[in-house]
Amino acid sequence: MQGLLKTLGRNYSARYVGGAGYRRRFGSMALGGFVSASLLFTSSAMFGAMTTIELSPLVAKSTFVSQMESSKTISVVLALPSSDPAGLKAFVDHVSTPGDPLFHKYLTPQEFADRFGANAADYEALKVWAGSNNLTISQESIGRTTLTVRGSVAVLNRLFKTEINNYETSDGVIFHSAGIKPTVPAEIGSKVVAVIGLTSGKPDAALAKLGKTLGEHPAPNSALKPAGRTEALGTGPGGTYGPQDLHTAYSIPNWGGLIKGQTLAVFEQGFYNTADVSYYETYFKTGSNVKQVPISVNGSPVIIESAIEGEACLDLDMIIATNPKVATVLVYIDDYQYDPFDVAITDAFTKIADDAKASVVSASYGQDEGFFISAGTEVALDTALQQCAAQGITVLASSGDNGAFGNGFNFPYNVSNPASDPYITGVGGTQLLTTTGENYLLESAWNEFPYYGATGGGISTYWAQPAYQNIPFTGYTAGNGGSTTMRNVPDVAAEAAVATGVAVYISDAGGWQQYGGTSVASPLWAGYLSNINAALTWTGLGNLGFFNPILYTVGTTVGGTPSDYLYDIETGSNGYVPFGGPGFYNGFGYSNTTGNGSIWGGGFGLQLLLSGKQAGTAPGSLIVGLKAAATSTSATITWTKPTGNPVGYAIGLYKAGPLFNNTIGYVKRPPTLSMTFTGLTPNTAYNVFVWGFNASGGSANPGNVAFTTAK
Repeated sequence: MQGLLKTLGRNYSARYVGGAGYRRRFGSMALGGFVSASLLFTSSAMFGAMTTIELSPLVAKSTFVSQMESSKTISVVLALPSSDPAGLKAFVDHVSTPGDPLFHKYLTPQEFADRFGANAADYEALKVWAGSNNLTISQESIGRTTLTVRGSVAVLNRLFKTEINNYETSDGVIFHSAGIKPTVPAEIGSKVVAVIGLTSGKPDAALAKLGKTLGEHPAPNSALKPAGRTEALGTGPGGTYGPQDLHTAYSIPNWGGLIKGQTLAVFEQGFYNTADVSYYETYFKTGSNVKQVPISVNGSPVIIESAIEGEACLDLDMIIATNPKVATVLVYIDDYQYDPFDVAITDAFTKIADDAKASVVSASYGQDEGFFISAGTEVALDTALQQCAAQGITVLASSGDNGAFGNGFNFPYNVSNPASDPYITGVGGTQLLTTTGENYLLESAWNEFPYYGATGGGISTYWAQPAYQNIPFTGYTAGNGGSTTMRNVPDVAAEAAVATGVAVYISDAGGWQQYGGTSVASPLWAGYLSNINAALTWTGLGNLGFFNPILYTVGTTVGGTPSDYLYDIETGSNGYVPFGGPGFYNGFGYSNTTGNGSIWGGGFGLQLLLSGKQAGTAPGSLIVGLKAAATSTSATITWTKPTGNPVGYAIGLYKAGPLFNNTIGYVKRPPTLSMTFTGLTPNTAYNVFVWGFNASGGSANPGNVAFTTAK
């Protein structure tokens, strides 16, 4: 099975500029500013009572503006440890590991609370303490892992013996933070592992990069690009990539329609005009009518924010681009003018886990990991993400747009949070180039320094390397300067270049916009994976859930070589010398710029269906035949039923040609034993492979048939 896909699919990159001769660049990079190993704990691994809270590292790099108005109300998250942190981690490992007896045996939010929730008595004590100190409870969690309160600056200054001030960063952003190291009240110090909101950084963490405003009626590019064109290469307004372009280039399977009612979610720091997304659907004739549901986080207002509209519309548009059959997108909103990013992201993921309505979540936001350590935000957020994993929710996040450099906390290199968390699939950026008909040509790491930035990626200074990245005996993540001991970021990648940007419609901003950044890549992957979920659910195998353990099984091969089922990005870097260094360079295999690679929708999707490892018998061989001679545009195949009780049939249609991405994936369920292909190209050779699959795997010897369409 794998050998067939390898033969059809690999040895691609060496055909293009770079190729094997450009695989290795710099060796292991020296990383500055590693924090103490004592900080490499998972959630709830702090021992003893909290006594003080470190100041935001941004304070020392910024200018004091004024004391914060004493009557202003702000949010503070009180985070509690899981009652069984080791048990929680072990459960997530079991439920996310193919072949484990607990694989995909997900919990409900209440089951999570019963098994791993924080101490109930401590939680009630915190609520009593808040009420008795003029603090209003604004959000609770089912698992009792966070309690968010709001209070006046005067009250919080008194309770935490601090002074909350306004500061201005070197790039003119105003934020608030304690200027005196806060002291945690003795009454709560033994009950909490983090207090978030007193020492915040920049409030707005949006990553979308605006290239240009194209207006209401820009001229579209032709499918055959004019000679010498150096800007966008798509067929959308102004030559941007539209949904059909991305769908074609990445060979996205049309599996979203196999089931009805799929619900995805996005995190946003403000709202947007939902009619703009609807117009995107209409303009591009996506055939979708996605229901957009705003959900307030922590009592946040749900109002249109001009600073966020581009980010938010982009998120929805890219999900639709890769899966127009999604029924609902839940938009979790914590406005950046209401709560700073550290509070917002923690509360949002806690609420997403508690609501348990979305199967896949994308967060196209991020800030330097170093800004999160001081208040313990990493710990609290990690617990929420483990809850998502325990409940079968796939979470993706953009890896950042500042190359290898974060926001300069650990000069010269640092990664972005939340993408660096081990329980998130971090998504980096590429520059996608297409050829005639918008078919895939090649990709390199996205790098548009000094104008727009570059794909985030590198090595966490906080999280130890998770087991899924520690592929035995290979040093897989170290081949291009990565680490064998710390978490490497990102895990995957997709289009992010501003110059080859995507189309986004924002009426308040003048119409069509050209956007890039890793904010494009994360929702593209979210929409793609929802196609996989649809096929898995339709055949009774359940949602992907926490994706990384499966990704690093299917997305890599034995011996640590690149995946046969993802585009291995071998050229480019995310460095910029004026920022302090060359960054990380792409090469053969894993790279700290684009991870394991970008989307080969047909090949990777089929392989995910065939990758079952549960106890039992996988389907046996089958025989495929052509029912009658192919016409110029259609052909019908039949196959025999294999042994082993298949729950579905994975069908790959491969079009002859030099590009291995000419693969369309289909899924059928028993008792169906035939399929008709339409829309084929006249006088063209095709090859069809059919596998049976179930929870134990796919047919070791698929059936196949070759045919050529009539002239």
